[in-house]
Amino acid sequence: MFEQEIVRVLGYAARGLGVRIVGPAGSGRTTVAKKVVDELEGQGAKVYGIFGLPPLSAAPFAGVLSLGLDLRSRVVGILGVSDLLSEHLARPGRRILVVDDVETLDRESLSVIDIVQKRTEVPIITTMGDSPFRVTMPALAVGRWPQATVALPPFRYEQVNSLIAEMLGNPADVDLAASVLTKSGGNLGLAVRIIETAVLSEQLVLRDGRWRMSGPTLFNEHLNATIEAMLHGLGPGEFRALSTMAVLGPTPVDRLTSVAGIDALDALEHRGLVSVVPGPDGVLLGSVFPPLVEDYLTRHIASSRRILGSTITSEFAPLAIGHGDTTAAPRARAGAAEAALAALRAELKGNQVATSRYFHRRLDALEQFHYRIWDSDRSLANAVAFLRVYWGAPIDPHRIQEVFASTNVAEGDPADLLFFTMTRALWTVMNEEGGLERAKEIVRETAESEPTWASEAEAAALFLEATYSGVPGDLDERFARLASLHPRSGLVAAVRGAIELYRFDPQAALDAIDSAEGFESLPRFEPFIRGMALFTSGRIDEALVYALERRQEALRAVDQFSLITSSYVAALALLYRGWFDEGEYLMGWAFSLRRPGFLVDSLYNAMLRLSSLRSAGEVSLGTQAGTGAETPDVGPFPGTGKGFYELVTRRPITLDSFDETAARLMDEALDRGYVTEAVMTGLSTLCLLPSHGTLRRLERLLVDFGSARHEQLLGVAGAALSGDLKRLVAVLDDYRPDEDVYQTAVLLRGAARRYRILGDSSTATAIERAANAFSRRLRTGGQYLILEPEVAASALTARETEVALMVGQKSNQEIAEQFGLSVRTVESHVSNALRKTGATTRGALFELVRDMVS
Repeated sequence: MFEQEIVRVLGYAARGLGVRIVGPAGSGRTTVAKKVVDELEGQGAKVYGIFGLPPLSAAPFAGVLSLGLDLRSRVVGILGVSDLLSEHLARPGRRILVVDDVETLDRESLSVIDIVQKRTEVPIITTMGDSPFRVTMPALAVGRWPQATVALPPFRYEQVNSLIAEMLGNPADVDLAASVLTKSGGNLGLAVRIIETAVLSEQLVLRDGRWRMSGPTLFNEHLNATIEAMLHGLGPGEFRALSTMAVLGPTPVDRLTSVAGIDALDALEHRGLVSVVPGPDGVLLGSVFPPLVEDYLTRHIASSRRILGSTITSEFAPLAIGHGDTTAAPRARAGAAEAALAALRAELKGNQVATSRYFHRRLDALEQFHYRIWDSDRSLANAVAFLRVYWGAPIDPHRIQEVFASTNVAEGDPADLLFFTMTRALWTVMNEEGGLERAKEIVRETAESEPTWASEAEAAALFLEATYSGVPGDLDERFARLASLHPRSGLVAAVRGAIELYRFDPQAALDAIDSAEGFESLPRFEPFIRGMALFTSGRIDEALVYALERRQEALRAVDQFSLITSSYVAALALLYRGWFDEGEYLMGWAFSLRRPGFLVDSLYNAMLRLSSLRSAGEVSLGTQAGTGAETPDVGPFPGTGKGFYELVTRRPITLDSFDETAARLMDEALDRGYVTEAVMTGLSTLCLLPSHGTLRRLERLLVDFGSARHEQLLGVAGAALSGDLKRLVAVLDDYRPDEDVYQTAVLLRGAARRYRILGDSSTATAIERAANAFSRRLRTGGQYLILEPEVAASALTARETEVALMVGQKSNQEIAEQFGLSVRTVESHVSNALRKTGATTRGALFELVRDMVS
C-alpha cells in the first residue's frame, strides 16, 4: 500500500528536497513516514526520526529528546541542542530528518529543527494534516524549508480488499470490502478499526475461503469510542448541526446553511466531518462524513425522544429516475476523448467515497420507495417498477422472492408480465442448478398465455440460451421467424443487437437497435449495445466518450444498471489504450456500490478480473469473480470468463503452455459462438507474448468474419516473429496512427521478451530499440503488463540473478562491497536484469526473480 506515494517521496528526497506528506488523521501518513524511513535506511542513509505525540506538544524539547541525543555536556537550550544536532547532521554520509505530525511538535523542538535546517540544508520529510484555511504554529517554519508535497489519496476498493486479507488472513467478498470502504470514507485508520471491531463483535464469518458479513451492518458498540474521539471538541451548535445533517441525509448546501448556520458548517468542514458533492442539476449536497459518523448519530437520535423536530422540517423524497436521449449515435468531436479523459482524471482527485455513498443512499431510498408501494398494492405494474431497480442494484433475496410469489399477475399489462417473467427467469438461471431449461420454460409459458407477445418471449428465451449456453447455429432462421407486433418494446431488437455483438458483428448490432421504435421492455440496454458496438468496431475514442457520458447520466439518474454497463465499456476502452490507473479507478468506483443484480453481475465480475490483470495472488480482486470449476473459462464479452484472467495472472511454465492455453480459449469461445471474445483473446495474447500459431488463428478469424481491422498490427507481428529486422523497421516506419498504436507497442515488447526467453539476445535487443523508436515517434503512452513465463530466469546470468536477489534490501554500494565489485559493475548488472525481465523498479525485479528461483 502507498507504493506510488513512497516512490514519489524517495524520488524527491534523492534530489535533496524536503517533502511534506499531507493527509487527514487516519489517512496512513505515519505509516508512509515509517516505510520511507525503512527505505532510506536500506539505501544507506542515516535518518533522524521524530514521531510526535500530541499529549507531549506542550513539553519543551519533547520532540528532539526522542532522538536520544546525549545532552549531558550541553546547556539544555534551543541553541545548545541546535549545536549538538547540527554536529550529528554534519558528519559524513547522507543525513535526513523525518518529523511525523509536525503540527503537534513542541515549540522548542520546532525552533531547533528550523535552525538546524538553515545551517545544514538537510532535507526534512514531514507529515501533517490537510485541513484548508488553517494557520497552525509550524506554518512559517515549514514554509521556509525547501520541499515538495505528496498528498495521500483516500483508500480505494482494491486497497481495502488487500487490507482485510492482510489483517484476517483470508480475502473478503465483494460486499464486505465495499462496506468497509464506504463506512470508513476511505480512511485507513478507520477502516482498520472497523475490521478489528467487526471481529470482536462476531460480525464476520469465513465461508468458502472468504470473509463475509454475518448481518446487514458493520456498526457495533466497540466503534463508539473511536467516533466519540472524532467528535471531541465540537461545540453545542456544531454538534446540533451535525446531528441535523445525519437525519436529513444529503441536503442542498444552501438549505443546510439556513438550518445549521454557516459558521457551524465551516467548523465541521475544517474537522473533516462534512463532505460536499454535486447532486442532480449541479446542486451541491452536504452530508456527514465519514459515513460511520452518520450511522452513529442516527442511531443515537433514533433512540432519543427528541428527534430534532424543531429544527428539521422534512426529509427529501427519493428522486425520480429520468433519462436523456442516449439512443443517438455519438458525434465525433475533435479532442472529445482528451477532454473526457481529463475530466475523469480530475474526478480521481475528488471524494469518491462520499459520492458513492450519496449514490447508494438514493438507490436504497428508491428501492424502499417502490417496495412500499408494491407492499400496499401488489399489482403487476408496481412489481415491475420495483424489479427495474433490482436489475442493477444489490438484491435482497428474501424481498425479491416475496415479490415473485405474492404479485397478482392475473391482471395487468402484457408488457409488464413479460418483464416480470424475464426477471423471474433470470433469477432462476442464476440461483437454481440446471436453471437454464426451467428459465426458458417460464418465458415460453408467457408466450402461450399472451400470443401477441410470443415473438418477444421467444427472443427472451433465445437471449438466455445465447448468454448462458452458447449462440445457437440456427440463429438467423430463428430471428427471421420473430415478427414483433410491438416495435416500441424494443425487446427483439435489443436481443438481436446483443447477440450480434457476441458474433463479432458490431454493425449488425447497431442496425438492430436503430430499427426499434423504442425500448420499453428492457432497462437501459440499448446504450450498452451501442457503446460495445463502437468499441468492437475499433472506434475506441468514441466508445470512451460515449460510455463516460452515459456514466454521468447514470450517476444523476440513480441508475446502477447503466452505471455498471457504461463503466465496463469505458474500462475496456481505457485498458485498450493502456490507461490502467484510470480504468482501475473507474472499476473500483463501481465495486464500492456492492455487487449488483442480474445481467450486470457478469459485467461486474468481468471488471473484477480486468482490474486485476496487473496483480496476481489470492487477494487480487479477480478471485472475487469466481475461479472454481463452476465458473466458465469463456464468456460472450472480455472478462466474463475466467480463462484469460488466469492465463495472464498465473505466469505460464513455458512458452508452449501459454500458446496452447490461448489456442484452447479461442477454440472454446468459437465453439459457443462467442466470436468477439475469441478475437479479443487472440489479440491480447498475440500482443503480450506473440507466436506464429496465435497470429495465424487471429488472421484467419478476422478474414472469416469479414473484418479489415488490425492490418498494421498483424503486419508488425509477422515481421517481428520472422526475425527479419530490416523488414520490421520498414513496417514500423510506414506505420500510420490508428487505434492499435498502443497494442503494437505492447506487441513489440512481447516479441522482444519471447526472443530473450529463447536465448536470442541480439534479436531481442534490436526489437527493443525498434519498440522505443516506435513509441517515441507515435507517443504511444500507456502502461504495460509484465508477463514473464517461468523460463525467463534462464535469461539472467548467475551474477545478475545474485544481484537481483539483493536489490530489494540493499543499495548498490552495499552489494558491491559484498561481492567485491565496483558500483558501476553492480549498476550494469541491475540495468541488464531490469531490461531482460521487463521489471520497472528494483522492488519489482527482486520479487520477480525471487519467485522464479524459489
